[in-house]
Order: sequence, then C-alpha cells, then structure tokens
Amino acid sequence: MQLAHILRALRAVTTREMAKFVQQRGRLLSALVRPLIWLAVFAAGFYNVFGVSIIPPYKTYVTYQVYIVPGLLGMILLFHGMQSSLSMVYDREMGVMRLLLTAPLPRWMLLACKLVAGTALSVMTCYVFLAVCILFDITFAPVDWLAVLPALIVSGLMLGALCRSISAKWRISPER
Repeated sequence: MQLAHILRALRAVTTREMAKFVQQRGRLLSALVRPLIWLAVFAAGFYNVFGVSIIPPYKTYVTYQVYIVPGLLGMILLFHGMQSSLSMVYDREMGVMRLLLTAPLPRWMLLACKLVAGTALSVMTCYVFLAVCILFDITFAPVDWLAVLPALIVSGLMLGALCRSISAKWRISPER
C-alpha cells in the first residue's frame, strides 16, 4: 500500500465528514451550546468565589473563567467523539459503511481515516469555542493558541478512539 493511496483515502473521508458537518449546522451549534452555558452560568456565578491562588507555577490570580476553559475544551472533544462514533453506527446501519469497505484499503485504514477526520473537526470546533470565549473577555496569548494544538489533537484522537471502540458493538435496531 502506497502513501498516495492512504492520503487519498484520508482526503476523501475527511471531505465527506466536513461536508456532513457543514450540512448539519445544528452539530456545531450543539457542540458550542453546552460549554457556553457552563461558561456563562457557572463561570459568571463563581466569578469572585473561586480561583487559583497565587502559588507557583501561577504568577497572578487565575479567574474561574480561565480555569474552566480547558475542561470545557475536553467536553467539546468528548461530545464530538461521541457524535462522530454515533454517526459511524448510523452509517453502518444505513449501508454507507459498505460503500467505504469496498475501497481497496484495509479496514483499519478506513477506521483510522474516520478517526483523524473526526479529530480534525473536533479541533476546529475547539478553536471556534476559543474564539467565542473572546466575547466573554477570556483571552489567551497568541502562542497559547498554538501550544494547545498538540494536546487537542492527542486528546481528540484518544477520546474518539474510546468512543469508536464502545460503538463497535452497538446496534441501532436489534437484529432479527
């Protein structure tokens, strides 16, 4: 198997996943509503109550809004991993997966391509959330936007693989 075949499969699966994501605007909205509710309600409510003290490695007082953002990014990655694995279950039940399996590639390669495509979508959703955080006066240094990328990719791959392994045996309708 050549690298060109792998990259072509990755591009095809990623393009399909992106097209599905763009057509389903509700997925982006639902991915952002949960963490934004947490950010708006809990972070605003605990604005002056909680925070991290000025102890090493912190040089200043960290507000609860800034403190909660990494957890909310994890929430986005987890829910997107669950949605993409449920999408895979739906594709399997509706027969779309059979079309993908006719490709002259090993099954593990197709699964890896779907995992990478789902991770790319979840990382983009995280960056959209970080951009929306600016409206709540939660800003980060420009270098931090790049520094968080490897953690988002690794976490997205891990949570996506976990959700896909759970959904491997899941059926929408019972077999008869």
